[in-house]
Amino acid sequence: MKQRVYIDTSVIGGYFDQEFELATKQLFQRIINGDFTVHFSDVNEAELILAPAHIRELKNSIPSDCIRYIEIDSDVEFLAQSYILGKALGKQVKMMLTILL
Repeated sequence: MKQRVYIDTSVIGGYFDQEFELATKQLFQRIINGDFTVHFSDVNEAELILAPAHIRELKNSIPSDCIRYIEIDSDVEFLAQSYILGKALGKQVKMMLTILL
């Protein structure tokens, strides 16, 4: 059974960040090799709309048979609200979450 991982847009962005580049490139190589099932949500997709093209292209490089989408349920909503209340998100992401939830 493949390991499951949830990655958000900050992990994808880490691929292009010198501080996180090595580890993130290794992770993505393993993802592309099919070692993981990657979980995304509608929130990820909404964030990607505002992301630079190279971020969207990297996400699109993940084989479609390795991607699973998570439904937004009460647990997801609770976590999102916790991020919002904890001021852990940028203004644009906060606004999108508020609209989506």
